[in-house]
Amino acid sequence: MSAEEKRMSATATLRTLLLVGDRFAGFAAQQDVLTVSQFIEEMRLGVYSWDNRPVRVRAGQGITAEDADIVRDAALLLGLGDRLDLDFRAPALAGRGEAHKHRSCNTLIADLRRDGADLFSATLRVHNDNELLIDHQTGEHVQGMVAVEAARQMFLAVSERYHACRYLDRSYYYVIESMNTDFENFLFPVDATIVYHSLRAELDDPDRLSFAAEISLHQAGRRASITTVTYTAFDAPVIEAKEHRRAQFAVEHTVRNARVTITPAEPVPAAV
Repeated sequence: MSAEEKRMSATATLRTLLLVGDRFAGFAAQQDVLTVSQFIEEMRLGVYSWDNRPVRVRAGQGITAEDADIVRDAALLLGLGDRLDLDFRAPALAGRGEAHKHRSCNTLIADLRRDGADLFSATLRVHNDNELLIDHQTGEHVQGMVAVEAARQMFLAVSERYHACRYLDRSYYYVIESMNTDFENFLFPVDATIVYHSLRAELDDPDRLSFAAEISLHQAGRRASITTVTYTAFDAPVIEAKEHRRAQFAVEHTVRNARVTITPAEPVPAAV
């Protein structure tokens, strides 16, 4: 057997480890899945030091560029730097003005692209410290609200980048008219794709852009969820004036109908 054949044979038997953020420790119950902390600990314990084969690692959800650097630095320190094959690529996140998120850790849309006249797609990116995970992450799957929020960010990003941009002198305020999500399969912290299919895009009136779309989330050859949404982008001054009037009405109604609570001079016996 030639050296090249031996190399190919060895490569064919290599395991690929899947690395996820520490927030997804539940998913690490799967074979060949490790969190960042678990992988670094295994390297320190010498789990990968008994042979000279490459340590092939693929990044899943929750992995940042900083995590990748930490893993590489640990491998270098432990003599595994030449053997670590870490497959990580920093995603091209949707901009703050596209996803309508101030903190990039909460942006779920990356690598947004146009695939056809009415078809757009993006990569799902779930940061380890995403706002939806901090106070609720159980089991192996990613909670359903991530799929809902990803659909919301997707229609905003598509509308901002590909439609609202035709009126650069305008700033738009988006109002959801209806939004319904059907969940079809569990979503896990690995690669997933978001697809936006435009059903309607009325763009002639710069004061009011109207849309309808289907937004689906796909993973491992299956559709995890599908969201149907209708929404309108209003020129900001128009909707802000209307919003202010509605808010004023809500305040006046609440104050007008508020109960007046009178504290009795003496304790009132509780009813038995």
